[in-house]
Amino acid sequence: MWRDLYAAAADPEAFFDGPYLRAAMDACVGEPPPKPGGLPMDDLGVRAVLTQSAPMAAVLGCPFQGASAPGVFEDEVQLRAMALLADDIGVGGPDASRPAAFRRLLHRECLAGFAVDAARLASAAEIDDGMFALPAVLLAVSRRADLFLVELAGIDLALRTAGLLSCWTTVRAARPHAAEWDRLDLARGSGLDPVQESMAIATACAELGPRETARIEAAIGWLERALAYWETRLATICRATLDPAHAMAEMLRTRSREASAYHHDFELAGRDLAGWLREAAHDPYELLNALASSRLVRPGAPERSPLLTTLVAPGGPMFRVFSPDDLVTIHRWIAQLPDPAARSVAAAPEPPAPPPGSWVPAGSGIVPGSLREAYYVLQGRALAPRTRAYALDYARDWLERAERTADRGLPSEWVRDGLRAWLLDRHSEHDQEFSAQGAEDLPDRETVIDSAVQLAPLTLIDGAWLLGCTDVALASSAVGCALFRTYWDELGNGEAALNHPRIYRDFLLGMGVRLPPTASLAFARDERIREGSLRLPVFWLSIGKFPRTFLPEILGLNLAMELSGVGGGYRSARRFLRAHGFSTLFVDLHNTIDNVSTGHSAWAADAIDAYLSASADPLERAARWRRVRVGYASLAPQKPRWRARQGRGADGPVLHHPRIRMDSSCRDMS
Repeated sequence: MWRDLYAAAADPEAFFDGPYLRAAMDACVGEPPPKPGGLPMDDLGVRAVLTQSAPMAAVLGCPFQGASAPGVFEDEVQLRAMALLADDIGVGGPDASRPAAFRRLLHRECLAGFAVDAARLASAAEIDDGMFALPAVLLAVSRRADLFLVELAGIDLALRTAGLLSCWTTVRAARPHAAEWDRLDLARGSGLDPVQESMAIATACAELGPRETARIEAAIGWLERALAYWETRLATICRATLDPAHAMAEMLRTRSREASAYHHDFELAGRDLAGWLREAAHDPYELLNALASSRLVRPGAPERSPLLTTLVAPGGPMFRVFSPDDLVTIHRWIAQLPDPAARSVAAAPEPPAPPPGSWVPAGSGIVPGSLREAYYVLQGRALAPRTRAYALDYARDWLERAERTADRGLPSEWVRDGLRAWLLDRHSEHDQEFSAQGAEDLPDRETVIDSAVQLAPLTLIDGAWLLGCTDVALASSAVGCALFRTYWDELGNGEAALNHPRIYRDFLLGMGVRLPPTASLAFARDERIREGSLRLPVFWLSIGKFPRTFLPEILGLNLAMELSGVGGGYRSARRFLRAHGFSTLFVDLHNTIDNVSTGHSAWAADAIDAYLSASADPLERAARWRRVRVGYASLAPQKPRWRARQGRGADGPVLHHPRIRMDSSCRDMS
């Protein structure tokens, strides 16, 4: 079912096979049914449109959510794509995304049951499976930007050009003040012109050659056809939903499995009602007609029908079995029963079927044979099964060692709003350490240059531990909004001059060091970079791929990273960089943006507080805090005594990486 693909694609850690996705793109564009007439925009009509369109609304802004990756942190097209994503998310605060605006509309229309994230929305039986087809494919393809970036550029441009979907335009006419309509219109942005930015991305991709131009044009044509089919089916489903008999039949179908367990002793038309209900899971109309002829229903008189009176009254056998919406559905159906057509209503046309087979090919992926290979292979974002297993093992092994020293970092217990005060104490300690240093502590020029080169694998992927936080749902949550904001800051907020990897490359050039592109195998094999300098970066590249599995550890690691040099280490680095005539821009920038009051360190603490506050169970909170503390300790875990897990091809003890310093007194520059 399409809803299964939709639920799977909602996972930011999901992987999809390229050929399967191409087949899914074809499968979700069926022969459009005849266009139905206009829908009445009364309360029922509005509720039908909003309910059935909820899967699409939940993926607004998703095309570029999986595009950013360490290997392209410095790429101009990627920075533009991230700028669009940041605008769609509403970077800076929780629930500011486009999908969040739709959820607020659902709440206003008393449809809170559908105002949930995509993973939970997939289980809503009231939504037609075909309504998940197009948004499921959009979500899934967004997870493979490594293969489909050119197509995603065309898809995004087509969606931006379409603007506010026609189904929502109809609702807006009836509810002009019920929603933040501009946030549901992909052609309108809050800080940029989305259509213009999307056009620039598509143009840049097209300039790569005629093949890319053809792919973009094909993607635009596909999206236009798929969207037309989706909107036509939406209108067809909504019209069927407004038909009282169809609505009653759908209610029987969705509740039949549960109800069949309780009606073995009730006879309807000479048959066991439980048997009727089991069959209704596939075809509810025979049961519907049998009910219409039974003693439970008085056609045209719902107020005299036992199904709506004695059976559901307090003390009745079906008291509180039906929701208020269910009771409205039953009332409407009984009220129109004198109409002969009501007993032979036709079901809505079947939705297209997703392609058969698994979307994850078994045994696919590369297992790195060394740290250098791991650094190269993990530059991307999507992880095939074998590569995923390697990254998962690496992260787990690293965190297991970090757990041995977790008691030396963050406080033993979490206190609400206590992290801000703790940050100030650590900042004061850093200041004292810096003040105690003397001029004789300055390293020589060669040591400074060598340390800068050893830091390059780490700093050129600055923010990689937050990679998964570009997922639209996570990035707009109370916990994830600060993580995405930090990540976006590391990349310069779309400004190349503020992009941290670019600044660091310029810093190295000032030392006379020119390194290959970060994503190249030549970089990973560069002999100037010692293999030990890749251990911590490989951990970042690994854990950043698992924002769901390791969210508490990522929160702790993020705090450790953002706090590590503020007030002390960066100031020390500035002192000796100036002494040797090197640029101090990189360390100056980090000492300000990572500050403990309004900068990254403060945001990191706020994200942890939001995560811990979300749990009311003290035991669960304690378990979460323990994992956060392990994540904090993972920046500098205990040295291993043994080789990494066998069979992963690690070259020597791949897990240890001491706190990297520019000299003996400087904290991690990154």
